Amino acid sequence: MELQERYIAAGLKHIPPTEKAEVEKAMRRIIAERLEGRGDPSEETEREVLRGLGSPRLLAEKQLREPPHLIGPELYGTYLLIVKIVMTVAVIGTLIGNTVDFIVNGGGLLGYFAQSFATALSAAIGAFGWVTLVFAIMERTAKEKILTEIQEDWSLADLPEKEVPQKPFSRVGVIIGIIFTVLFLILVNQYSQLLGFYYTLDGSREMIPMLNQEVFRSYLPYINGMLVLQLLFSASKLVFRKWTYPVATANLILNVLSFVLLWFILQDTAVLNPELVAKIAEATDGQRVLNTAFNSIKAVFLFIFLLDSFEGFRDAYKNSKKPA
Repeated sequence: MELQERYIAAGLKHIPPTEKAEVEKAMRRIIAERLEGRGDPSEETEREVLRGLGSPRLLAEKQLREPPHLIGPELYGTYLLIVKIVMTVAVIGTLIGNTVDFIVNGGGLLGYFAQSFATALSAAIGAFGWVTLVFAIMERTAKEKILTEIQEDWSLADLPEKEVPQKPFSRVGVIIGIIFTVLFLILVNQYSQLLGFYYTLDGSREMIPMLNQEVFRSYLPYINGMLVLQLLFSASKLVFRKWTYPVATANLILNVLSFVLLWFILQDTAVLNPELVAKIAEATDGQRVLNTAFNSIKAVFLFIFLLDSFEGFRDAYKNSKKPA
């Protein structure tokens, strides 16, 4: 019954410790009833029964006591992980930004601490609210579709010590991606004015801002929208846990939208600070240098998006080749 033990262990992995014992009893009872109904204790019968029960994660979560909820048990584990990461990164990122701003622009120490506390608290509340809103929407609009996809895509090969190599998402990689996305979200919304070229002239610290704030902020709603979609996609990776064709398709759409937005921003040289453009023009053929730089950035990101999309579909194809 080694396969059954692996199945139960996989199902209990994300169950709260206080409910593991009850859920384990329920899972063993269900499996025993199915085996008894077959009347054949062979290993092949055991495999057929476990295949028929489907994903151990979903079977385990169905045994949980489920009071009225905003976010159900099927998504709660992923929600809790995401909200912890996003709140932590939002607070740390805000504190780092305030510190850099204090170092660059100076000001009173008391004012720095007061502003840091206020902005950190605001960032934590905002992060909690937005993540909760996104998962609440998923709970009411997309949960059944997500669970159906997980169930249909599951096989015995997905159990620990699985028999067929799969291409799961790197949990660490997904979390790191979420962290950098949140940090970038904080940077472009609160501290974009600190992006620039810093130098010392006659003993004083000087800085030429990189961006024309008025023009850049006109693009900010679209940038924020893409970053929120990226966070939502990262959350879906933690739910699905491996590449599937729907996940790869969503990744392709996100990459296309990201590249289109990048293209439009880089087509508009007015997004750069006019003072910086003037400095470049003094030293070089300004417009040619800017065009070359922007086109190079487009080419690099096009390659990255194409490679990422290709790898998604390649791994989804490999994961679809599972035993019957």
